Order: sequence, then structure tokens, then C-alpha cells
Amino acid sequence: MLNGLFLAAGTATPVIAFVLTVWILAGGLMARKRDLGLGAAALVGLGVSLYLGFQHHEAAGSSICSVDELFNCDTVNRSVYSELGGIPIAFLGSGFYGGVFLLLLARVRKGAAALPHAGHLILVGAALGLLYSLFLAWASFTLGAWCLFCICLYGINGLLFLGGSLEVAGSGVGAWAGVKATASAADDKSLPTFIWGGALVFILSMGAYRSGSTPEVDADGRETTSSLASLFHGTEGPLDLDGTEPRLGPDGAPYTLVEFADFECPHCGQVFPELHDLVEQAGDIQLRFKHYPISDICNDAVEFPGHEMACGAAAAADCAGVQGRFWEMSGLMFKNQSYLSPKDLSFIAGQVGLDVAAFDACMASPGAMAGVKMDIAHARKVGVHGTPTMLLGGVKDGEWLLVRGGTEAVARLVAAHKAGTPMPATPVHEEH
Repeated sequence: MLNGLFLAAGTATPVIAFVLTVWILAGGLMARKRDLGLGAAALVGLGVSLYLGFQHHEAAGSSICSVDELFNCDTVNRSVYSELGGIPIAFLGSGFYGGVFLLLLARVRKGAAALPHAGHLILVGAALGLLYSLFLAWASFTLGAWCLFCICLYGINGLLFLGGSLEVAGSGVGAWAGVKATASAADDKSLPTFIWGGALVFILSMGAYRSGSTPEVDADGRETTSSLASLFHGTEGPLDLDGTEPRLGPDGAPYTLVEFADFECPHCGQVFPELHDLVEQAGDIQLRFKHYPISDICNDAVEFPGHEMACGAAAAADCAGVQGRFWEMSGLMFKNQSYLSPKDLSFIAGQVGLDVAAFDACMASPGAMAGVKMDIAHARKVGVHGTPTMLLGGVKDGEWLLVRGGTEAVARLVAAHKAGTPMPATPVHEEH
């Protein structure tokens, strides 16, 4: 485990160095001049959170802080934990950091006396940020992947909390008392400056995000070739289909979608029903499923423990497939991702109507993992580095396209092909 962690940390050295550097610089500036250090921390937080916000959409491609399966910002930043009500949480962070920076800027311009409770707002906001950081750390642990830029923001929240605490301690007024005071004082512009500044940054960033993710269309309402270019890139090698893959959708369908997934991956669980809906509604797409457990138990490409139940769950899906219930078993496992122990798998097998004795015998057989291992080998050959990974065939001259943007991107590519839109040149694959 430790060896795998050290290997992963080695590949992430440049990003780790960046994170440590900004922490040290902001902390050093704070020790010399508090406002300067707080402003630097807020500015770094603003920049990093904006980057993560715009990278939230899969069509943005691979993030610079996605270096392997363990240190992978995209796995975390595009998971179900990364948004609230459809809004990327990174943009909520950008609103907070932007509000802090503009508050400090106003205090430098107007003088500390004009904004006497700025430190109280920074302290309370940073405290909430630290609490949310704990939740996100738990989410990363659950996902089996860590976002180094998110960790950078954890440290920024800590620095803002420290600076805010020093401000409050020097004022002689408690944190909540200071917030109440600035909320009721007509001559203290701390709260309005913070709120309006943060709201401005949030609105502008969300506006840019929404406009950037809107497809470009021509005069006939068809998506343009240039707009499609962001939805896919090339594979690292050929995709092998051995014919054993579970299939959903009509045989002979003009479009084939291959998904590599992990049964403990929350994003895979979210995508599973979306893919089924897409295949059902389209009528001309066939879905094929392949395994890629993010676990060192069965996946030699993973250098850390990862999802300890994912390998067994993958084998369970295949054993259910022997009895013709692959999709039913998979759907129930995706809905119960926290309950995938061997005992739980037997229970789920019974729930989907399997012969449990035959299922248990299949799970105990020497060849239970054979199909899983084969899929992992295929995944490594084609260039799978995380889950879910989708490859689409049928839209471009026999090529397999590695899709960015999930089911929405698949639907857009298929629709464009049907409309006769020329496909752009295939971008080369992106190394992790």
C-alpha cells in the first residue's frame, strides 16, 4: 500500500509542489502583513476554484491535476459529490474567495475603520469552508481518488481561518457578535461588500460556464463541427471486443457504446440509468459493458487499495450474467454501493431472482475473475484511466472515440452523425 502511494505521489510531484508552494507563500505573507497574506490566499483560492469549476464538465478534457487513478481531480470534480442542485460547488467556492478578496481590497482602499468586521466574516466563512472540506475529504476517500487542487483549497481555507481568527482575537469582539454587528450597522459596509462581491464573481463564473457548455449550431440548427471537437479524443490503442460483453440494445445497431465501469464508483452509479434511458430512447445504439475495478486486488494498473469490494462485485455481475441477469444484478449493485460484501452479493443475487446456490458456486470457482481480468487488459490497451469511461463507435470511419461529457456527449455525437455533420479531426489521446 505504502509503495503504491509513494509511486503515485512521485507522478504527482509537480502538482504537489505547486500546492505546497502556494501554502508557504500565502502563510509567509500573512506572517509579515496579514491583509497581504489573506488577499494572496483568497486570490489563489479564487483561481483554483474557477479552474475546477470549468473543468467540472467532462467535455473540458483532462485536468492538469489528474495524473493517475489515485491523484485524479476529474474523478472527484465530476462525481456526484461535486455539485449542489446542478451547480458545481467549485463556483460556490469562487464566490466565497472572490468575496473575501474584494472585501480585503475595499479595506485597503477605504481603511480598516470603514470595514471593522471584515475579519469576522472571513473567519465564519472559512470555518464553514473547513467543515465542507471535511465532507469532501470523506467523499474522496469514498471515491478512492484524491483531488490535489481540492486539497490545495483545504489549506487555503485553513489559512483564511487562521487569519480571520487573529483578526477577531485582536478586535475583542466574538465571531458571531461581529457578524451580527456588521449586519445591523448602517455605517459598516463589510457584509454588503462581501455579499455583493461574492455574488458578482459567482454570477460571472456561472454565466461563462453555461455559455461555454452550450453547443454551437449552424443556420439549420445542426451542431457545428468545431463544437463537436470538444466531445471526444482518440484512444491510446485498439479496443478489443471479445464477444462476451453483456449487451443492451438491438443487435446490428449502427452505433455501439462501450462503457468501462466500477461498481463502487458513485459516478458510474449515476450514469447507469442514464445509459439505459439513452439506449431505450435512441433505438439504434447498443451498449456493451466492460469491467474496470479501481482496486489493486484484481487490477495491476492500480497501485493503491482503492475500492476493496469492486473486484468481487464485477465477478458477481458476470456470475449473474451466466443466469441471464447481468443487468438486473448490476442495477441493484449500483443502487447499493455501500453493501457489496460477499454476504451482501448473495443477498442481492436472491433479490434479482438468481439461483443463489449456483451463484455462490460460480463466485467460488477458479474462473470467476477471468472475464474481469480480460476486461482490465482491454481497458489498459485502449487507454482507460478512470471510470466511467465511454467509447463510441459508428460515428466516424470505423474509429472508436473516447467520449468526454458522458451520455449528453454521446447523444450529441450520434445526433450530429445522423444529421450529416462532418466530424472534426480526432484529437490525440491525453496522457495521464
